[in-house]
Amino acid sequence: MKKFTLIFALAFISHLALAQNGAFGPRFSLLSTELSLSENVNNAQSGDAEFGYQFGVFARIGIRKSVMLMPEILFSDTQATISNNNQRADLDFNQINVPFNFGVKLLFLRLQVGPSFNFITKAESNLNGTIQDISDNYRKATVGYQVGVGMDLLNLFALDLKYDGALQDINKQSVLGFESDQRQKMLVFSVGLKLVSGKK
Repeated sequence: MKKFTLIFALAFISHLALAQNGAFGPRFSLLSTELSLSENVNNAQSGDAEFGYQFGVFARIGIRKSVMLMPEILFSDTQATISNNNQRADLDFNQINVPFNFGVKLLFLRLQVGPSFNFITKAESNLNGTIQDISDNYRKATVGYQVGVGMDLLNLFALDLKYDGALQDINKQSVLGFESDQRQKMLVFSVGLKLVSGKK
């Protein structure tokens, strides 16, 4: 059922892109991710920013002249580190990310902003070499936001640089004894291939 829903969503988005002189195609992104902690109880600290990746599809749907809707459906793999005085845990997340950005074209640039809906499909920890499934410690769905800028290259590639911020914590309980409000932030550089392309 989930696969059917995803296929239907992709087909519907591509149809809208065609109908509205937009664009549709695959997208690949490199991520710089950081897990910020607040409400710190056990002297927990997050590690340095980690690199990750995303892949999926994007669409660009014209609403009015120079105004567009830009939905995406993406799979992401990200990492993070949490440590305190006694131990360190390496975390690995898989997510489905569904941003819905509104964009405005200004000269050759696209300015964009909008919500991002995130669904965690896997969360694992590596603590002293022991890998553990910690999915139950995290919210299955969270909401964030994106702001960014983009441009088209040769009317074939869609380049975007976006900041993906958190509007709520992703953990619903302590993780491996680390009590904190965990919020994942990402700097995203994306390259999309415009298989279907119109004026937008």
